[in-house]
Amino acid sequence: MNNKHTDPRRNHLLAMLPPDEYEHLLPALEKINFHAGEVLNEPHKKSRYAYFPVDGAVSLYYPMDHGVSAGIAMIGNEGMCSIVPVLGGEGLPYMAVVETAGYAYRLDVKVLQRELERSENLRHLLLLYVQSLFVQIAQMMVCGRHHTLRQQLCLHLLLMQDRMLSHRLSLTQQTIAHMLGVRRESVSKVAGELRDDGVIDYRRGRIAVLDRAALEAACCECYGVISAGQQDG
Repeated sequence: MNNKHTDPRRNHLLAMLPPDEYEHLLPALEKINFHAGEVLNEPHKKSRYAYFPVDGAVSLYYPMDHGVSAGIAMIGNEGMCSIVPVLGGEGLPYMAVVETAGYAYRLDVKVLQRELERSENLRHLLLLYVQSLFVQIAQMMVCGRHHTLRQQLCLHLLLMQDRMLSHRLSLTQQTIAHMLGVRRESVSKVAGELRDDGVIDYRRGRIAVLDRAALEAACCECYGVISAGQQDG
């Protein structure tokens, strides 16, 4: 587990633990591979594990009655999925789905709950993360109501790149459309404009960010608000 490519401390939450508490938790962490489309949590169901992503991203969706799902947040190496053990509840009305393949470390929820009772540092750290996640959820709702699809797509790509270990993202336009709650054809049109502008490139389910500064400039203020919320957390 100490290999630099698989070090659990590539997850920011685990990296922020004091060394003695990290070493105490380390034997209980299990490395797993993520697969795109894999469902980690069903709505209203108690999860057996908490996941600390390292490479890859998990999206939270609200499944609506008519079969369409609305994306509400993205979780990567800055955080943890799920937050239910931290809040002390049984489940949330959202589903957690792997958006891009990668890997994570999972922790049995019973172990996490025991450690939360034992460690004030861990409890404080994860509560701050919950706060930052709430900021993201609220800001993405604002973005969806008030900003253009181009700005929303730029926000999505920036958040995704922040959570990956590469500037190349294994991400289809259909997946993005599902997260943003729009038609794939709409995403294809805007992505094509960004490609023509030299901001991104995409082919066969892979998107490469070519000009990070231009991508940030094309985005809205929501990226700054979400980033600041993560730093505060």
